[in-house]
Amino acid sequence: MKRQQSRLEQPVVRARRSTAASAARGIPRSNRRFAGRMRIGLSVITCVLLAGSAVHGADDAGVAGGYLRFGASARSLGLGNAVAGIADDVATSYWNPAGLAQLRTMELTGMGATLVEGTKYSFLALGMPTEKWGTFALGGTFTGSGDFERATLFEDLDETFSEKEGIVSLSYARGGGRFAYGLTLKSVSQNIGGAKGNSSGMDAGVYFRPHRNLSLGAALQNLVAPRLTLDQDEEKLAQSLRGGIALRFFNNRLLVVNDIVKTEHMDASFRSGIEVWPLGLLALRGGWDSEREHMSAGAGIRYQNWQLDYTYVSTDLGAQNVVSATMRFGVPFGVTMASDRQLFSPSGSDRDVTFDIATAVRGSIESWRVEIADEQGRVVRVLNGNGHPPEGVSWGGEDEDGRLVGDGRYDARVVILDDLGQQWQYATNVEVLGFQDRTRVPIKVEINGGTSPTGGNR
Repeated sequence: MKRQQSRLEQPVVRARRSTAASAARGIPRSNRRFAGRMRIGLSVITCVLLAGSAVHGADDAGVAGGYLRFGASARSLGLGNAVAGIADDVATSYWNPAGLAQLRTMELTGMGATLVEGTKYSFLALGMPTEKWGTFALGGTFTGSGDFERATLFEDLDETFSEKEGIVSLSYARGGGRFAYGLTLKSVSQNIGGAKGNSSGMDAGVYFRPHRNLSLGAALQNLVAPRLTLDQDEEKLAQSLRGGIALRFFNNRLLVVNDIVKTEHMDASFRSGIEVWPLGLLALRGGWDSEREHMSAGAGIRYQNWQLDYTYVSTDLGAQNVVSATMRFGVPFGVTMASDRQLFSPSGSDRDVTFDIATAVRGSIESWRVEIADEQGRVVRVLNGNGHPPEGVSWGGEDEDGRLVGDGRYDARVVILDDLGQQWQYATNVEVLGFQDRTRVPIKVEINGGTSPTGGNR
């Protein structure tokens, strides 16, 4: 027979739940010029981190809705959750929905982590940009804990209970490459030992990018605050206002981010992080959260449409390992290019190759170019134009002087420049088979005083 709790028992249940929830909330071309710029960048980072250490806020334990502020991806946690001004992946819907307007293609991301006392935390989001109607995103955040002992003020009961929280959200953003705004409607639910409650709320945010190296963001989480009633007392989730800045250097190879956060009933706090892409596929990250006094470090690997991220978070309650995976559909990084054949002969039947170009850029494209380089890296031909590139660009195997290039493998790289001055590029390759394997040598034959090409060995 299930035992009914008395009013005397229930405050203890809530107190034990608060302890567990508080614990969950507490987790949260190599040259001199390049080297000089890197030293400047590192100096900026040092100043940022020193400034961050001077700002200190109280931990959010005991503040309603603290579990909403853990994070949305291993990447964001690796950056200390200083992500209000980044806005370059679907996880931005968690902190600043306005950033969704910067998505260039449909994107799916998922994250999982095990927190203290076996608490499971997960996040899932799907972002869908459209041509005319803005960008939409569906999201879900879930936590679960079990095997808590039930007790009264006077005795321990031979019973256990579990705790579950969840958020299901629908986000919308609209704007261009420079300015955007966004809203999130969400449903929040909580279940503690059979006592259930649910409510709804809304977040809002804005995003501004005045320069390709600088972006700013601001968001108010719980603008319309959910109010949960599990027993008799109503619990209003705390509002949280954040402003963020993101600085990009070396064509996005170095990212420095900073957020200032003011949560209701708490002091202002500071978050900062850095991200470096030393290789085309590998990212290294580090972050600091002054609110919880947590440091984080992580890495990411990006291959074609996939990205896998890992972050190690150091906390007072122990280390946390967070993993997330992201799948991007279509054109994930601004531009892609493919050739209609891998092998062609300028002097044979297949006299040219066509490069099919597809773009996905927020804003307009100022110019484009296709650079073709030989095996030694020398550029032999450049095809370019203004505005949006054509769907297909053909090359007949000639250099800038109109002469046929020699046999070998050639790299073709497309580069587009958007209205922010940011470059997007993609590379492929093609092999030219011409003079060495040609069995017919063209000669010139005079006909009626003119010349006409024909073949030899006839």
